Amino acid sequence: MQADAPVGILGLGLIGTAFSERLIGADIPVIGFDIDPGRCAKLGANRGTVAASARELADHCRAIVIAVYSGAEAEAAFADLENNPARPAIVCTTTCAPGEIIRLARRAASAGIPFVEAPISGTSAEVRDGTATALVAGDAAAIDAVDGLLDILCPQRTRIGKVGDASRAKLAINLILQNNRAALAEGIVLAERMGLDGQTFLATARQSAAYSRVMDSKGEKMLNRDFRPQSRLAQTLKDAELILAEAARQGLRLPVTETQAELLRTAIAIAGPDSDSSAIIEAIRQQPDSTEVSR
Repeated sequence: MQADAPVGILGLGLIGTAFSERLIGADIPVIGFDIDPGRCAKLGANRGTVAASARELADHCRAIVIAVYSGAEAEAAFADLENNPARPAIVCTTTCAPGEIIRLARRAASAGIPFVEAPISGTSAEVRDGTATALVAGDAAAIDAVDGLLDILCPQRTRIGKVGDASRAKLAINLILQNNRAALAEGIVLAERMGLDGQTFLATARQSAAYSRVMDSKGEKMLNRDFRPQSRLAQTLKDAELILAEAARQGLRLPVTETQAELLRTAIAIAGPDSDSSAIIEAIRQQPDSTEVSR
C-alpha cells in the first residue's frame, strides 16, 4: 500500500468526525464509513470520501482508525477487515472492556494485521484542538509504523504497555473523570441554591484546591445549560457500566460510581441520550425537594 494512500475512519460519531477533520486539515485523504447516512454525508461535505462498507476501507486504506460506539461494534466490524488481503494497520480508539480489545488483537495477529490499541482520554472538542490524550498500547513495531498518523490524530499520547493495558487505564481514568464531573455538578447546584452567583463560584473553584480540568471543559456548559454534545450521556453511561462490570470481575464494589451511573440514567431520562455529559447536572437540579421527600 502506498504511503500516500488514504486513511480510513470506521465510525463517524463525535470522535471519528474529529479525527477526520484533523486528517483532512493536514491534507491526508480520508475515507470513512458509518451506518448512519447523515454522518457519512457530513464527511462528504467536508472533503472526505464515503465508503460503502468497512470492507471497502480495507481495500483502499493504508491504515484504519476504529472509532465505533462499543467493543461489540468493533468486534462485529472486524470480520470485514481481518479477511481482506490488503491488511491495513488497525488503530482501535474505541473504549472497550479489556477482554474485548485482547480478542481483537488476537484476531489481528492471526490475520497478520498490525494492531494498535489507542483509546482516547478527552472529548471530541479536545480531539479537534489537539489536547486530548491517546493511551497507546501494543507491539512496538506496530506502534512505530503508525507514529506519523498518531502525531496528527492525537499529538498528546502515552505508551502504556501491552494490549489491554490501555483499556484498563482508560476505565480507571474514566472513573475519576466521571465522578469529578458529577461532583462539579453537585457543587454548582449547591452553590446556586445557597444564593451564590454561578459564574463567580466557578471562577473561585478554579482557583481552589478542588480544581480539575472538568471545570474548564464542562463548567460553563453546566451553568448555561449548553448540552450540545462533545461527549454524549449515553456513551458516558456505557463507559460507566464497563467500569462497574470490570470492577465486579475483580471482586470490587465502587459505590461512588454506582451512584454516578444512576445519575446518568436520570439525566438521560430528562435531557436525552445524545445530550452532552455535562447534562448530568440536570439529574441534580431537577430532583424532588428533599424536604418534601422526607415528609
